[in-house]
This record gives sequence, structure tokens and C-alpha cells, in this order.
Amino acid sequence: MDNYVISDDIYKESIQEMTDNRYVISSDILEETASLTPETISKELMESFHFSGRYWIWKMTSDYKNMEWKNMYQSGEMRIKTNGLKYLKSYTSIAAIEEAYSLLHPDRVGIKKFPPSFYAFANYLRIGDVVLVMRSGANILCWGIVESGYMYRPNQHSGKHYRKMKWFLVDIPFIYTKSIQTLYQIPKDECNGLKENLISNITINVSNKASINPLVE
Repeated sequence: MDNYVISDDIYKESIQEMTDNRYVISSDILEETASLTPETISKELMESFHFSGRYWIWKMTSDYKNMEWKNMYQSGEMRIKTNGLKYLKSYTSIAAIEEAYSLLHPDRVGIKKFPPSFYAFANYLRIGDVVLVMRSGANILCWGIVESGYMYRPNQHSGKHYRKMKWFLVDIPFIYTKSIQTLYQIPKDECNGLKENLISNITINVSNKASINPLVE
């Protein structure tokens, strides 16, 4: 059997590699670490979120049960109930949805509230838009970034109409213009500082044990 012997040079070099003076942070890394102030960390955090600049209010209706919303939150989806309407993009206008809605609801209750919201959900939301969830009371309890186009699951009993979302828990006052619609865009002049407010509030909820059960009343 051949004997493999490490040469003296290689042995000395390996010993040198293990000495303490080899484990030194480079000056570049040291300078970068020293520059990480709370302000720079906050700035980097803000820049890591890619918003479109458009913000929406979603007033979740009372028929969304706690477990249903919890499943939606954990699945990373935004689902709307249309009570019998088919694939929403098959309706060419809000008026067309209103007509179909009136056939399903002869009493026409909610006809000025729901059809515009359904149409907006399918046609107006864009990837990168931010949706703020309002559910009973006067607080924003959650917000999310739209991550997909409108999708439809025709054979599913519930959750047929949905979009993929990335959700974050918050608890901030509702201070925006109110609308009869359940999904509507926030006016641009009310969006100043909104991104910073939403992101800065995430850290408050990350360590909050109550966030395990999102939006449970």
C-alpha cells in the first residue's frame, strides 16, 4: 500500500491557516456594519417592498367567518364572494355585472355596492397594488401586496374568485375616505406616508402572539 505523507510546507501552511489572526473581519465589512444605523436599516426595509403606488380598501363583509379568513390569510389569497356570478372577466362592464346580479338578487339589495367591487377585483387590481383590510370597527387589521392576476376555480364550492397575496398583520386607525363599495381605491392625496406607516407597523405585530390567530374577533 502506498503511503501518503504531507509535505512540511503544506503542513506549516495548514497550521498557519488555523491561527487566530486569519479570522479577521475585512475593513470593508467592518465599515459596512458600522454604517448600519436604525435609519439605514429602515430605509433598506422600505426599499425591499415593491409597491405599485396604488392602495385599496377592502371592507370584508360580515359573512366571512373567522376560520374562513384565517385560511385565506394562511393560504396567501384574497377571495371574494359573488353569490352565484360566473367568471368575472366574462362580464364586459359594471353594468353587465349589475344585470346578472339583479337576476340573482331580484330585491337588488347591494346592487350599487357589490358589482363595482367585483369588477374592480377582476379588472382594476394590479400586481404590486396594496390592499388594506377593514373588518368591523374603524381599524385596518391587515394589508397585503397583490401577487397575481385574477383567477377562477369553477369547481370549488367557495373561494372561486381569488388572487394570490402576501399578507401582513397591522392595527392602524382607518382615516380614509369611505365608500359604499366593498373594494375601492384610496385617493392619491390620502396616500402620503402610507407605505412607511404600513411597513413600520409590521414589526409591532411580528412578535405579537395574538397574530397566530389573525383577525379573530
